[in-house]
Amino acid sequence: MTANDPQSPQAQSAVKLQWELVRHYLSPIEPYFRLEGVTGIFVNRFDSVYIMRYGEFAPVDARWSNEFHFVTAIEQIANALGQEVHPIERPLLDARLDDGSRINAVLAPTGVSGSNMTVRLFPKTRFTAEALLASGSFNREMFRYLRLAMLNRFNVLVSGGTGSGKTTLLNAVSNFIPPEDRIVSIEDTAELQIDSRHWVALEAPHRFAKDVEPLTMSRLVKNALRMEPQRLIVGEVRDGAAAEALLTAANTGHSGILSTIHANSALDTIDRLTNLAAAGFSAIPYEHVQRQVRNNLDVIVHAQKTPHHGRRIVEIAELDDGEFHLLWRWNHLEGRHDQVKAPSMRRMLYTRDDDA
Repeated sequence: MTANDPQSPQAQSAVKLQWELVRHYLSPIEPYFRLEGVTGIFVNRFDSVYIMRYGEFAPVDARWSNEFHFVTAIEQIANALGQEVHPIERPLLDARLDDGSRINAVLAPTGVSGSNMTVRLFPKTRFTAEALLASGSFNREMFRYLRLAMLNRFNVLVSGGTGSGKTTLLNAVSNFIPPEDRIVSIEDTAELQIDSRHWVALEAPHRFAKDVEPLTMSRLVKNALRMEPQRLIVGEVRDGAAAEALLTAANTGHSGILSTIHANSALDTIDRLTNLAAAGFSAIPYEHVQRQVRNNLDVIVHAQKTPHHGRRIVEIAELDDGEFHLLWRWNHLEGRHDQVKAPSMRRMLYTRDDDA
């Protein structure tokens, strides 16, 4: 084992030192990482900081002494992850801290009023499907259906806007995967917390190196198919290449695929994935791509942060022979889930749900 080996004691010590430096430079906001109820920290500029606590924004008395010290903090995070930031060439940083918290930073002059940073804190509590059921995110019938969908190795896509709880929901649904199944997950920034010993996690961070092919989500999805996964989990489909890889996996006999995507509704999710995939399959007619999406997706779960009841599954839909059927929707007026249509059971080999 050499000093250049990332598992060597010397390398591990260097990594530890880098993160100690990061924590030093983040000291103005460090207390809010531990404050109960805080889920986000928002640095609008070096002397303007807000937090989100219990779902509400609030200004706090935190600041760096100047822009230079704040930018140094951002640079230290990038250095610790082997990434680069530059005010002109690479002003954006999408990364994570060593505790799993998600970081997005924008350097000036792209940040017009100064460099800024958004921190989405890593959840202190792992939400299980049972915990989400108890909180009202979905009801018992929806719980049973999602469990059966996972047992039957359906391809499930979780959709929603930013902050709607897509990743939390993906983690919870993964609880239904049988413990003996081999899981391979791919993310651009590692956030998943899957409760399985038979899980291999891959990450495609935004690292840049001259004359080196970038390690993209698409490359990792294609590689994961060679790893004999029984369940393939893609953290989020953001671009055409990732959508193409995901659809190719589904179209070549891989079932039990889980992923998330930004969309406005369950029905809109189909168009969103089709548009992204069509950009990847540039030589294939749009109608053919849309048919592939409809034929390879089984279940769409749409999440939303509702005004009065917090994060909820607001729609569950299934695609049966390419036909879209809405099964449940959230009744905003009554604050409850209404069943629209009974799920089709004809494709389910497992129909018993004795544990639910």
